[in-house]
Amino acid sequence: MKPDIINIDGCPLYLDKDLNHLKSFLTSRSYSTLIVLGDNNTIRHCYPLIEPVLPSQPLVLEFEAGEHSKTLATCETVWRQLLDQRIDRKALLILLGGGVTGDMGGFIAATYKRGLDFIHVPTTLMSMTDSSIGGKLGIDFDRIKNAIGLFRNPRGIFIHTAFLKTLPPHEMWSGLSEIAKHALIANNVLFRNLNNAVGGPIPVIDHEILHQSILVKKTLVERDPFESSVRKALNFGHTIGHAIESQQLASGDPLTHGEAVAFGMIAETYLSHRTGLILADHHEEIQKFLRRICNVDKIRNIDRTKIQAYILNDKKNESGKVLFSLLNGIGSFSINKAIEERLISESIAYLLN
Repeated sequence: MKPDIINIDGCPLYLDKDLNHLKSFLTSRSYSTLIVLGDNNTIRHCYPLIEPVLPSQPLVLEFEAGEHSKTLATCETVWRQLLDQRIDRKALLILLGGGVTGDMGGFIAATYKRGLDFIHVPTTLMSMTDSSIGGKLGIDFDRIKNAIGLFRNPRGIFIHTAFLKTLPPHEMWSGLSEIAKHALIANNVLFRNLNNAVGGPIPVIDHEILHQSILVKKTLVERDPFESSVRKALNFGHTIGHAIESQQLASGDPLTHGEAVAFGMIAETYLSHRTGLILADHHEEIQKFLRRICNVDKIRNIDRTKIQAYILNDKKNESGKVLFSLLNGIGSFSINKAIEERLISESIAYLLN
């Protein structure tokens, strides 16, 4: 039987089937105020599931769902609400939602009066396996993904898989892309298992897949808490993926983060092959799988020149070089790979053709 508590760099992650861990955490601590922050969808659909285990009536704050809300303006609104309610530093911020809520809400908590305690209660598949883990917080700025941010761990992460039943199919497919990333960079057995999980209208995510995906993130985070070395492997698919996501957001036709990462992995798997890191048969196998879990037709008409411009401003670049985390076979990775613009352009063309 798999353990229901996983310690990640000093932060406990609870596989909280009945929300008993969340209830115990809240009742064993004396916070001056509980604040629940989520978007309008999670407050409507997910808050009723946790409300019965809250020991006191919380202050509930919500914002409009979507990546377009992950901005300084939304932070200012929430900070003002906290000040208006005279929230002190002994309060707890409960971040109920997906990646936008977790990234931005953690940033809000970490900076309000020099820091409030906060916990993640992730409600999407992606946030359960990836974005809530590792302490990366931040917001988008000037249309650049995660341009402003910091590292700070929550007091706990509470994963309640019943939330997955509230998600539309496209959100499940979006979350699957991050699990696929974990498999491709560090767990070839998990990758083989994923092939059996994608035969129906929604991916079938069992406890074993969830657990193995979390363990990949745990291992890399603990080895490299501040992303100076091996943790960069988790950026596979994100250099080109973030550029596509930023461009679609700017054009008014946003993608989910997972869709963008899947597109990015297609292009960056191609780069892995073109630079000699993966064999042709592995390249073909990976591409076949990735194109099963996303719909490239959604971005056929995207502006390729603008994508290149976003890539050149990626926060991971160093000394004028565009650096990638690429595959070195299925279940292995290579980091800090400088790729020339000509090959980047070729990979985008491969993705879109």
